[in-house]
Amino acid sequence: MKLPILLPCLILTVGVVNAQKTAEDLDAMVNNDIAALNAHFNGIVRFAIDKKDRLVVDHLIDGTSQRTDVAYVDFLDAGTCAYSAEEQRMVLQCQDPRSKCIEQGIKGKGDAVPTGRMSMALPGGDAKGQKAQELIVRLIEHKQEAELSRLAEANTRERK
Repeated sequence: MKLPILLPCLILTVGVVNAQKTAEDLDAMVNNDIAALNAHFNGIVRFAIDKKDRLVVDHLIDGTSQRTDVAYVDFLDAGTCAYSAEEQRMVLQCQDPRSKCIEQGIKGKGDAVPTGRMSMALPGGDAKGQKAQELIVRLIEHKQEAELSRLAEANTRERK
């Protein structure tokens, strides 16, 4: 009698365990997300992850960087990524509204200034930023999942 109940539970458990992505899998997804963002923004904004695992957003004019925003992805709130009709730009903020988790550096002005939000120009053909928003949110979610997965994997190794 118990076998019909246990079998679906076992199948569900095995499926969930196999569905978990490793940090390496998620990092590959992040690389794909970066490539998709750079293709979508087509040279007006360039996205990268630096050696310190921070999101680097270069704002370009004629291929030259004019401003660079840098932030640890863990501190960004994907839920705040939205189109600002007032600015006609895409806006992204820190998880904590009082936080200044983003460093904004304007070329030729010296030091980076901490801020709680970044805004970026939108590519032609995406006037309301729907595709840009989708791609940015996906990148942030994948990068945050990769960090959590990396921590979980490290924690599991320590226990063995």
